[in-house]
This record gives sequence, structure tokens and C-alpha cells, in this order.
Amino acid sequence: MTVVSEGRWTAPRTDCPHPERWHSTDPQSTELEVSELVGAFVRALQPDYVIETGTCIGQTAWMIGAALRDNGQGRLDTIEYEPDRAVAARASCDGLPVTVHAMDTMRFVPAGQIGFAWFDSETHLRVPEFLRFRSWFAPGAIAGFHDTGPHKGSWSDEILALPGCRAIRLPTPRGVTFLEVVEP
Repeated sequence: MTVVSEGRWTAPRTDCPHPERWHSTDPQSTELEVSELVGAFVRALQPDYVIETGTCIGQTAWMIGAALRDNGQGRLDTIEYEPDRAVAARASCDGLPVTVHAMDTMRFVPAGQIGFAWFDSETHLRVPEFLRFRSWFAPGAIAGFHDTGPHKGSWSDEILALPGCRAIRLPTPRGVTFLEVVEP
């Protein structure tokens, strides 16, 4: 896997004038620094149960799984629609407290109360996934959404409008938004 400057895929813009400072393996996977941030959230928040949608090849799932392992408790259920990507993610996460499901995210049933979630599937599915899983969120749970930069379209405005949540947007090359679920 070759790591290159994110500037290869993302042009500079007002909110992120230096995308070349981030790195990625391809135009679909999360920026490596953002995957590390997601892992750091899991390490710091100590959730018992985490879900991820849009596993791709398992880069962020590995970061989450490593954080859970280092925490000494917790597990991740990650859902990838493409079977070949799910196979790659399983290999990447072998030995970590991670289960990779090859299925439609809207059919997945969480195994418990969600303390942290990472949404990185098809952009048109991310808000519906959040709404589908919302009743499983623990009070104060954190949900992250990838690809929320202004150049990715207005779909991310739906995230900011979700009731019972507090949001923070980060100006990364592709954009990331984190929500605190105040009212599950």
C-alpha cells in the first residue's frame, strides 16, 4: 500500500489551504491522520461498543481495533457492502477485537449500546444510517462523519441540523464532522 500526499486527490480551498499536509493511500480511504484521530477518540473515550460503516479495506477499522485492544476492553462491528473489501478488511484486522460484516448497513442490527460510531459509507446513506442506529446510542456517545467538506456537497448540512446533537466540523482535506449525541 502506497501512501501519498492527499493533495494528489484534493485541491486547496479556503477552509483547507494545505491538503498536501495530510496523507492517504487512495481517493476513497480516509486520510491517515483522520483515521488516527478516530482511533484517538476511541482510545480516550473508552467505549465498550463501536460501529463503523464503510469499512473499505480496513484502515480506520484497524486504528479503532488497535485502540480497543490497547484499552483492554470493547469491540468494533464494521460493515462493508463490497465483499472483496470486507475480505481485505478482515485480513487487516486479524487479531483485533473487530468483526467485519459484508452486508447492507441498513440491515445491520447493533449488538449493544453504541459509545462511538464512524460513518464512512456512501454519502447519501450516512444520515439515514445515523438515524437508523440512533436508538442504540448511549447518552453522550460520539459519532463521526467523513467527507463533510464544503466541496463534497450540501449533504453534510443534514448532520448539523440533527436535533439533540452538538457538532464540530474540522477543516481536513475531505472534511470531518463529529457529533455528541446529547439526546439519543
